[in-house]
Amino acid sequence: MDIQQYIESGKLELFLLGELTEREREEVIAMAQAYPQIQAELDALEEGMFAFDTLTGKQPSSQVKDKLFAALEEDFQEQTPESIASEKTEPVKETKVVKVSTWRPFAIAASLVAILASSAAIYYAQKFYETDEKFTALVLDQQVMADNLNKANLEFEETESRLDRIVAGDFLRVEMKGEALPMQKDAKVDVFWDQNAQEVFVAVNNLNSLSDEFDYQLWAIGEDGPIGIGLVNPGEKFTLQQMNAVAAAGAFAITIEPKGGSESPTLEKLVVLGEVA
Repeated sequence: MDIQQYIESGKLELFLLGELTEREREEVIAMAQAYPQIQAELDALEEGMFAFDTLTGKQPSSQVKDKLFAALEEDFQEQTPESIASEKTEPVKETKVVKVSTWRPFAIAASLVAILASSAAIYYAQKFYETDEKFTALVLDQQVMADNLNKANLEFEETESRLDRIVAGDFLRVEMKGEALPMQKDAKVDVFWDQNAQEVFVAVNNLNSLSDEFDYQLWAIGEDGPIGIGLVNPGEKFTLQQMNAVAAAGAFAITIEPKGGSESPTLEKLVVLGEVA
């Protein structure tokens, strides 16, 4: 007889749960009487189930306890050594009593129901939090899109306003190209200057991107020499970037300067140049 295989068959658990037939129960009782290992495994399983039931179950009332103890006493009387010995045709030297609790299957079943209910609660709670996180991320994405849309609307309104000012004002267009210079042959920038209003706008048609440590700087060249009137963003193409006021200029130029601009232009990094007609 392979004792370990019998223990691992699952019959002992079903015995404690009350799921075996009467014949199968008698077989387990007989095996427990014959093999101490099986009796020890039954004791361990019952203690484990009782401990779990104690942790998860509610304390029964005094009336329920009285009924349970009455059932236990009746069950014990049915399982006395005399009743077991009377069923045997041959005398036995020693009779072992297998502890059987009729209320255990109900307590264990209740514990299993509690486990299933807890697992379901955890599962749906996790699903709720996952859905909540997705909803929060969606709301944040929509907020970012709304902010970007508002920003684009503001930029459009600002550009439209500047265009209206150019159309209504007396602006002179100064075309600046880099084809005659060594830095960027295909560079092209337009300057719109209203001398009476002293307003200057820049429209970038084509300028190469720069690394973070450099900026494009616009210069107004007059009788007193070049004066820096603002930094030009190469990424804002076909928009109007407003520069500082200029009262007089014979030409405009753009150079590459260290981040933030310079007091005087770096002539060897001259990108575009255009004379006022």
